Amino acid sequence: MQPYFAFLTLRAVSVLVAPGPEDGCPSARQVSASLLEHAPAVQSTSGSDAGSALTLVLPPPGTPQEPSVSLIDPQGRLRLFRILARPGAAQTRDCAALADTVAIIVQRYLEEVELPEAEPARKNPPIQVAAPVAAPSPPPVAAGPSPRARARWDMSLGISQRFADHATSLEAYDLRLSVARTLGARVDAGLLVRLWSGVSGWTQHDWTGGRGDVMRVPSGLDLMWRRAASSVELQLGLSGLLDCWILGSRDPTNLHWDYRFVVAGALTGGMQVPLGKRLFARLFFDFAVAAWRYEYFDRIRGKETVFSTPGVFGDAGLALGMSLR
Repeated sequence: MQPYFAFLTLRAVSVLVAPGPEDGCPSARQVSASLLEHAPAVQSTSGSDAGSALTLVLPPPGTPQEPSVSLIDPQGRLRLFRILARPGAAQTRDCAALADTVAIIVQRYLEEVELPEAEPARKNPPIQVAAPVAAPSPPPVAAGPSPRARARWDMSLGISQRFADHATSLEAYDLRLSVARTLGARVDAGLLVRLWSGVSGWTQHDWTGGRGDVMRVPSGLDLMWRRAASSVELQLGLSGLLDCWILGSRDPTNLHWDYRFVVAGALTGGMQVPLGKRLFARLFFDFAVAAWRYEYFDRIRGKETVFSTPGVFGDAGLALGMSLR
């Protein structure tokens, strides 16, 4: 058996092809030739070089296992192991192609793994990075925006029901339109002023010898304290109410119109729930006491009372609206 071996020098690393039989596929001769072809820096073999080189061990011919190659360092440690594709008919050209594959595997291993130490720092001096210059701090901003920037307008349309002794049929329900303005610098708390007005439905009253139709036109001015609780705004305050009562009465011969105004003070409250960025829903209530009350008498029968305004009453309702800033 004649030994064939060669040294591949790449990045200060040498590879020695272990001698093997000529009928191996690939043989040591074929792998040595492929190493010389793929890496021109090939040295002549010597004893000193062999003692410090990596040894490439090829598969022995006729093994039942898949062919493989191993790269072993001078200390006997396995540095590389690869399984090769088994050649079909062991023809010369197939074994030569397999030898080229082994040479490429070894070359890539040396390029990617066996890297030399870094060159001296004098060739590649470290890049000096200038320390960032601190930007000048901005002037202090006054805490909190102005009250005008925080205020908002609320416009809503709602329906309410009146609870009283003489509130019946459509006269007990009214449609309300309101406009509110927030006061104060805080978003979550402050005062709110609301002005609203509405109209109720017609209600018919019949009595002996005549009949009448009643309609109510309510309005009010609310001064409320508001406080945000999570996403819900609670509102509570006092209100001044003004009701305009319209009564059209008929007797057998005439039609009479009477107009009466009733002033009342009320404790008012509500809860405003957002429905989006600007829309909201508001639940509200009023508990009111009238400063005076009116009674309507039958014009024919004299002192007989046919209708009277309530002295104590309550209102409750629901409104949908939009906030504008």
